[in-house]
This record gives sequence, C-alpha cells and structure tokens, in this order.
Amino acid sequence: MPSQNNQFVRNTKLVSILGLVSVLTLSAKDFWEEKAFNQWDEKQALRILSDSPWAKTQLVLGGGESTGRALDTPRVLTPGGGNTAGAAASSGTPTFGAGSVPLYVRWYSSQRIRQALGRLGQLQSNASDEQVNQFIREPMQDYLIAVVGPAMKPFEDANLESLKGKTFLLSKKDKNKKIELKSYISPKERKDGMALFGFPRLVNEKPSLGLADEEAQFVSQVGQVRVNVSFKLAKMMTDSSLDL
Repeated sequence: MPSQNNQFVRNTKLVSILGLVSVLTLSAKDFWEEKAFNQWDEKQALRILSDSPWAKTQLVLGGGESTGRALDTPRVLTPGGGNTAGAAASSGTPTFGAGSVPLYVRWYSSQRIRQALGRLGQLQSNASDEQVNQFIREPMQDYLIAVVGPAMKPFEDANLESLKGKTFLLSKKDKNKKIELKSYISPKERKDGMALFGFPRLVNEKPSLGLADEEAQFVSQVGQVRVNVSFKLAKMMTDSSLDL
C-alpha cells in the first residue's frame, strides 16, 4: 500500500511539473514584446532584421559574387549615419557556403523594422533619441518591402516598368487578391543599398491587407532572381495592432 501511495505522489508531481512547463512555454514572449526597442542589444536588433515576423532570409545563387558572407548585411544605413557591416562577424552569427548568398526581405514600412534600424543607429553610431524617434515615426503612406544582400546587381538593373506584372503582394486566404506594385527605388538611388518595393495600403478605399488574409506573400521576378517569401500577419503585431 505505501508503495502505491509513493507512486501516486510521484505521478502527481510529474503531472504538476509538466503542467508548469506547458504554462511557461505558452506564456513565453519574444524579446520584442517584453523589452522596449531602446533596450535591445545588437544581436537582438539584427535578429529583427533577418529572422523575425517582419524579416525573412532567402538564399539565391551568388551570381559570381563572393561567398561566405556573414549573416548580417552590408551597408544598412542607420539614423546615426553608420552601417551594420562587420557586426555579425563579431557577434558569432553563421556564414553561408559557396554557391549561395542571402537576400534579406524586410517589411520596411513596419515600426518594428525601423525600431531595429534605429537601435543599431544608437549602438553603432551614437544616434540621438531625437534622430531615432523621427526616423521611426516617419509616416509611411504605402507598404514598403526592402530587399538587401550581397548580390544586388539584378535589382540595380531593374526599374518600375520591368517589374510591373512580375511583382505582387498576395493573400493566402483570398486567392483572387493580387496587390500590384506601385513604386520601386533601385539600390543605386539609396545610400543603404536596399531595393524598395512600394504597394498601396488602400485599394478601393479599403485596407489592402488585414488579419483575415492570414499570410501576405511577396513575390517578384528580378532578372534571373526569383523572390518568394511569406509573412504571417497574426505575428506582425505591435501594441496590439497589425504592424505593416
């Protein structure tokens, strides 16, 4: 009888421990939900820019570009005038092997992406709070998708006309929804080396994207480079609002 009681107690403790682990797992929050952006360290800011609900990384053939690049991207201009070149190499982030290089696709018009860039400006270039806040609060009339990476020649050669009919935002839920490209800024026109794709926030006076779409897919054919990444909209929340 005592052995049965001991077994019951052990089983009860095990269930309690497993229940506690489940609760902690469910309640765990990402650092960007728990900490103000001005408390992020450099690795956290870089993660927002490369592996977060607002940023995806796609590998493409290098096209003759040098390989073994660090996970961070070169020439990411921050509000203080600096860039993130070399930051990943010093922070121990992985490199990519021969034959492929990363393209970083970011929802640039989102507050989170601009917070990450602003934070890097503070950490690397001593950007002032005023500079950073002005940068973050700059009105974004359209959705802006930024693409940046080591192999940007196809994006430098592209223009709005060559991309129309080949570049869209698509809805996972509504297969008939296809948001057409509105504007394009070549990396040649920017100090940070990013290509910027603009899409209208409103179509027929209604928001072009919403949580009901579940995912937004950015697709573009730029020369020989095919970009195809998806963003889960329910995860792209800032202060309880969809942050696009």
